[in-house]
Order: sequence, then structure tokens, then C-alpha cells
Amino acid sequence: MTAEDYDDLLMQSLLLEEIGQSVIALDRGWRVTYWNRASERLYGYAAGEVRGRKITELSIIAGPEATGKEIADTLMSGRTWAGEFWMRDREGRKFPIHVTVAPVRGTHPVPVAVVAVSKDISERKHAEALLRRMSALVESSGDAIIGADMDGTVTSWNAGAARMFGWRAAEALGRDYRLLTTRTDEGFKDEVLARLQTSGFATGVEARWKRKDGNIIDVSLTVSPVFDDDGRRVGGSVIARDITELKRLQSDADKERERLIAAQEIAHVGSIEYDYATGCWWHSEEYVRLIGGASDEQPSMERILCLAHPDDRDLLGDVLRRLEEGERYVEYEFRVLTKRGTVRWLHARARVAQAPDGRPSRLLVTVMDTTERKRAQEILEHQAFHDGLTGLPNRFLLTKILQDLLDRRRPQVVVMFVDVDRFKLVNDGIGHGAGDAVLIQLGERIREAVREADTVGRFGGDEFIVVCEDLGPGDAAAMAERIRAATRDGFDLDGRKIYLNVSIGVAAAGQDDTAESVLSGADTAMYAAKTAGGDRTEVYDLEPANDPEPGKQAIARLDLESDLRTALERGQMHLEYQPIIELPGSKTVGFEALLRWAHPNHGLIPPDSFIPVAEETGLIVPIGAWVLNQALTQTQRWRESVPGAEDLSIAVNISVRQLLDADFLDVVDRAITGSGIDPAALSLEITESVLMEERQLPLDTLRALHAQGVRLSIDDFGTGYSSLSYLKWLFARVLKIDRTFIEELGNDPHGATLIELILGTARSYGLDVIAEGVETRAQLDELIRLGVPKAQGYFWHHPMPAAQVPGWITPSRTGADVSATETNSDN
Repeated sequence: MTAEDYDDLLMQSLLLEEIGQSVIALDRGWRVTYWNRASERLYGYAAGEVRGRKITELSIIAGPEATGKEIADTLMSGRTWAGEFWMRDREGRKFPIHVTVAPVRGTHPVPVAVVAVSKDISERKHAEALLRRMSALVESSGDAIIGADMDGTVTSWNAGAARMFGWRAAEALGRDYRLLTTRTDEGFKDEVLARLQTSGFATGVEARWKRKDGNIIDVSLTVSPVFDDDGRRVGGSVIARDITELKRLQSDADKERERLIAAQEIAHVGSIEYDYATGCWWHSEEYVRLIGGASDEQPSMERILCLAHPDDRDLLGDVLRRLEEGERYVEYEFRVLTKRGTVRWLHARARVAQAPDGRPSRLLVTVMDTTERKRAQEILEHQAFHDGLTGLPNRFLLTKILQDLLDRRRPQVVVMFVDVDRFKLVNDGIGHGAGDAVLIQLGERIREAVREADTVGRFGGDEFIVVCEDLGPGDAAAMAERIRAATRDGFDLDGRKIYLNVSIGVAAAGQDDTAESVLSGADTAMYAAKTAGGDRTEVYDLEPANDPEPGKQAIARLDLESDLRTALERGQMHLEYQPIIELPGSKTVGFEALLRWAHPNHGLIPPDSFIPVAEETGLIVPIGAWVLNQALTQTQRWRESVPGAEDLSIAVNISVRQLLDADFLDVVDRAITGSGIDPAALSLEITESVLMEERQLPLDTLRALHAQGVRLSIDDFGTGYSSLSYLKWLFARVLKIDRTFIEELGNDPHGATLIELILGTARSYGLDVIAEGVETRAQLDELIRLGVPKAQGYFWHHPMPAAQVPGWITPSRTGADVSATETNSDN
């Protein structure tokens, strides 16, 4: 070998060592004869470790096997193979290469050696895979993703753009994007181009663009610049999202909110909304008006608590706590202090809306001004518990106050029963107006004669009650004397002075007394004072040994109870029916079933005498079941056989004792099923005052009856002691106005006002109303004027036996006049 040839070989060797690609030479037996530095770096083997070893011994070939066979066949045929192949380094890392494998034949037809030149293409493969994924994401996106150069020529157009604008990619590529999307505002297209040509970035830009088919869609645009590797601006990308449906929904929501605001203004209902995600509040203008605030004040929990009445802030804090603990619906009432210093009552309903993942999304609060209703309720409750003439507590409130004192075991509770002597002479001689004036003055004088802590009320007629606590016998006598002395000064009646005296009965409460027993004792003592000549005070003697009457009464009570236990089986009980009339006409729409006891020795026993005994002994449960079966069976017969009676209803009185019975629902169900009557035709009546005395009403039973379609009627409405809120949770459907309010029509100017308040209450709760105890044409005319829908009473008919009902129904259903003048001649 010449020196020149050696120099050439040395240069070639140096070049192969420094080249950046792996160069491997193999002899005919696939043994490594050359392994440059790039191969060492790529595979992790030094040249000295691999030279002379078969390439297969190094485990650097990762396949696939089919490609390896293809390479071998190509080389054996004397051709060069180039392509991609997978290899593995010393640590086992698998990576792709691009390799060129060439045979070295020399003078032989069969290759005597092989030279492989390869390069790691892992980064290129990764970039290609990333590009494919990005391309797939772009193509699968529901948004339109468009690329454009600096002149606005489309360089990319994904499937989303094709769907959104109607142009296929082949139609769009290479065209000016402004020819593909037409906006109603032509200047906007130039604005987008200007953003593409600058480094500006814009998002959330809304526009209305035209599709290929001419339809207009609403889109939201995001425009961003695109730079080359040198940082030069080469174009931009536009992401367009179709918001047509969103805009429609938003428009519908805006219209709905406008309608809601208008409706709230009409109904005086305000609303507040809180977004848990954004922490943003919203309130309606009507809400601002209700609280007396300013329209620019933003609502917040702190602001709501600040506006609330000091006494109600703990209530609102409790509401917030309940909502935070997971309650989804809370209903409550509270007061606010307006900027003018006035107090308004608000009824609020707070509801938490949940996101799909179960977390709270929005708090929705509606607020209604109930101030006027509260005032009307206060008036109604005052009228129900106070005498319309004197303004003093009435019988019901007096009884409640007295019973409360006894329940709390207040010391030395005393009741005084005050009655005017010869008061009838005033009414008959001077007139009822003069009598009313006397009663008003008498109430004022009794009030002045007693202590400030004592309660003075009108029991009825010319009877007054004084309820005292912590009053000894000597003090009671002195107070009674002051009351009598106050009446001796005479009463002024339009320039005329009349002189009247009073009789007073005094009773002190014992340890086991009830309000009724103490009042009865005071009443007994008062009559003793009148019997003794009047104008005096008598004290009730609690010792039964001094009076044989209590013993006789106890024996009579035991006899009554004994006879009552066998009255049903002996057939002494029967039902009578009083018609319920639809006003203003005279159509009979139903009947009230009334229990009667015809005793073989004592004749007809009033219900007031035996019903309390039945309730106390529990006999009311079997008797009540018998009444239900009889009334429903009889009513269904009329509905099926009497013309015009197909929709007849029946009202049956029940007691709390029956409601508390565990089998009551089954009793009602059996009575309905056995008679075949529609449950909606049955109305169960329960007296309001009795209802309010019961502390543990079975709400589940009431709810089940309501769900079955049976109606609950509140009898003697207006005589109870509770807030009207019980109407909602008792599932009441009917209010029956107590007869005492009907009696006042035409005499008491407040009577009509009270009935109007009851009607307003009933309408607000969606309840039916029936007036009881109608006896005169004047009362009926006044009820019609007030708009009372239904009534019953002696004006039409006393309770009648079942045999008379069919003859009554037919004329009443045909519109004939069925006033008392025609029907009560035999009663």
C-alpha cells in the first residue's frame, strides 16, 4: 500500500468516526468489523466490546421480524434497503431509526460485507405523533378552527368549520376567508384580518355570520397570531363557536325574566339569586321596593341581616345554617326595617338548586310582602278573641287565660262573675243602643276598679268576668266591693242617668280545678247572689259536704255513661240531616249528619250532654265508626236513586279522640269502600277550639285523608285560640263560620267586617266557606252581599230524619224557594 493510499484510508476512517450517524460494518458471517463513535453513543456498546461479535448476540435488533427478513432478502439480491426499523440499546430502551443498509460485493456475486448507516428518529416520531393527535383533536372539535396567512388566505379548515359554515375543506383551502363567511357588519371581516396581521389576541368576540346556504348563525370568535421558528408573524388562527342556540336560550331567558319581573311587580313578589360558583348576587326591582332600599345596592347576606328586624336576625341566621347543612327548601317569615323606619312583614321561600354533581349551584329566594295579610290576621284574631262591643277579651280568650294560669299553677287564682241586675229593663225600656252604652261604660268601670295585672272580659250578654292571680280572700272581697261601688254612680245615656246594680260571684281555684269548673263555680255563686236579691257578692263553697247537689250530679253522670255504653246495640241512636245550601240560590249541595240519642226514659238527650261523656270514656270511637258507616251508606243511596242528588256531599263530625285512634284510617276506608261513595263527597268536621287544645295532632293521618280525597272541615271557625297558620299544616279544605258571628249580622257593625276577613283568609288559602246558624232573611241577605258561597241553618230547615231528605232534595235542586216559611211549620 502506498503512502498516499494509507492517507486516504486514514481520512475516510476519521470521517466515519466523526459523522453524526451510526455506521456499522458486518462481514459475511454478520460479525461486526466496524463500529464508529456514533454507534457507541446510540447503542451504549464500545467498539472494542462488539468488534468480532455477531450482531445478533448484542440483542440490539427489536424488529419487527418480517422487516428483518425483508432486509436480508434485499441484501442477498445485491440491492440496498432503506427505511425505518426498531432497535434497542444496552439498557433495553427501544427506539426507532432510519437506516440504509448496503451490500459490499467486491469481485464476488454474493455480498462479502454489509454497511448500515442509521439515525435515531425518536424525536421526529414523537413530533409526528403529537402532530397527528393535534390534527385529530382539531378535526374532532365541534368548533370551527381555521388557519390563515397574513393576507387572509385559508391555510387550514377543519371538519368543524365545514359543518358550521357549509364549505368543504377542498373548497375553502387557498381562498380568502372573507369570501367564505359573510357578516352583516362588513367592517368586521376587515377587523378580523387586522387582528390576524398584528400580534393582537381577541376572545369572546361575537358576530353574526352567513353560511354557504345563506342561513345566519351567531358565533363567538377567538383570534390568535401564528409565528414561525424565527418569531416572525406568518398568519393567525380563528376558533369559531356556534352560539346560535345559546343566544336563543339567552333571549328566551331574558324574555322570561322580563315576564317574571312584570309578574312580580303585579303580585308584589321580589326575588334574589346567588350563584355559588361565581359568588354573584342578583335581585329584582320589586325586591328592592319591598325592603325599602336603593336600586343600586347590591344584595348580600350581610345586607339582608342588616335590614332584618333585630328580633328576627337570629331566625335568618338559623335559616342560613340549615341551608349550609344541606336543606334544599326553607320557608319562613321575618320582618325588615325600611329606610323610612317602617316595619314590613315578608314571607320568603329559599330553594337551593343543585348541579349535576350534587353540589349547590344557585340559591333562589322569593319574597312576598305579607304586611297587609298580617294586619288582617291580627284584626281577625283580635275580633275572634275580643268582644266586638267593649273591646274586652271574650269568652274564648278568658277561658284560655284562666286555663293557662291553672296549667302554670299560679298561686291563688280567683274568678269573679259579674252580672247586671235587671238589665232586661234597659233593653226593653230604652232600647238595645242604650243597653250597649251601659255595657261599654260598665266594662270601663270594672277595668278601673281592678288591678292592672287582672284580666277583665265580657263573657256574653250582660255578664263580665274578672280573672285574678295572687289574690287572697280578703283582697277578693275588697275588689268585689269596689266593682259594685263603681256601678252605683249611675250611667249616662244621652243626658239621661240610670242607676243599676250588679251581682258578683267569686270562686277560688282548687288544685285539681279546670277553667270550666272554676267558671262554673263563679257562675253558681253569682246566681246565688241574684237569688238573694242582687246587689251583693257571694263566694262559691268548694266543699261538696255542704251541698248534696254535686253528689247527685255525679250519680247522674255515672247513669248516663252506663246507658250510653248500650245505646248503639239497643238501637237508640239515629242520624238526622241538615241541608247545606249553595248561595245565592237555594240549591242543596250536601247535608251535615247529626247524631241523636232517643233515651227510653229521658227522651231526646242533647248532644252537648252525651258527646263529652263519649269522648272522655272512649265510646266516641265505636259510635263515630257507626255514624260514618250510616251517613256514607245513606248518602250513596240518595246519590244513586234520588234525581239531582248525584253529586251530593255529606259532612260528618269527628273528635280528636277519633283522629288519635290507631284504626281511624281503616275505619274511614272501610266506610268509603263499603258504601261505594266517592271520597271527595265526604267532609270530616272537627271543632276549631277542640283542635287547638290538642298538642299532638296526628299529621300523618290528616295527610293520608287529604291524599285519599277526603276533605277536612274546621267547624265553629273563629272561636279558636291559635294563629291561622294551622290551616296549612292541617290540610283544611273547608271553614265553617261559627253561628255567633252570624247572630251579630245586622246588630254589630263589626260582624260583617269579621266575616269579610274570614272570607279573605279562606280565599288566600284556597278554602271553601260555609256559614252556620242562619235563621233570618236579613242574615241571609247580608251573607249573599258579602259573597259567602254556602250556608246552613234553621232558616231553611231543622235537622230532618233520613226519610224526609228525598222529598227535600228534589224541590231544592229545581230552584224552588225552600225558605223556612215553607219547611219549618212542623218543627
